[in-house]
Amino acid sequence: MEVMRVCSKTGRSPSGVPDKDRGIQFIQSWYASNCNGEWEHEFGVRMATSDNPGWHIEIDVTETDLEGVHVAREKHELLEGRWMIAWSDGVVFQLACDPLSLCCVDVFFEEVAGKAAACAGDTLA
Repeated sequence: MEVMRVCSKTGRSPSGVPDKDRGIQFIQSWYASNCNGEWEHEFGVRMATSDNPGWHIEIDVTETDLEGVHVAREKHELLEGRWMIAWSDGVVFQLACDPLSLCCVDVFFEEVAGKAAACAGDTLA
């Protein structure tokens, strides 16, 4: 998948920020862009650690451009034993990764958000 090529091999994200410096920059800006004085009181982003070890991020996409966008669950093996899993039922977008791959889930989420603008309601992989 192109997202993993961009994230793992070039070291640069679609936004041009080096992955090592990226963190979850796009998720942060996406969240901020959806805050309108009401949405953030009911919806938002939850992030926690898991015992894999790793991270689990849940993004409630209700009342956003990503509502209704389905992403099939798929695990991506990255370099050096790193991994990420992402999926969405059209209501909650979920991302999970090893402790050092937050930049990769951010790149993936940015790519899906970009595709969603062109093909709203379709299943994306």
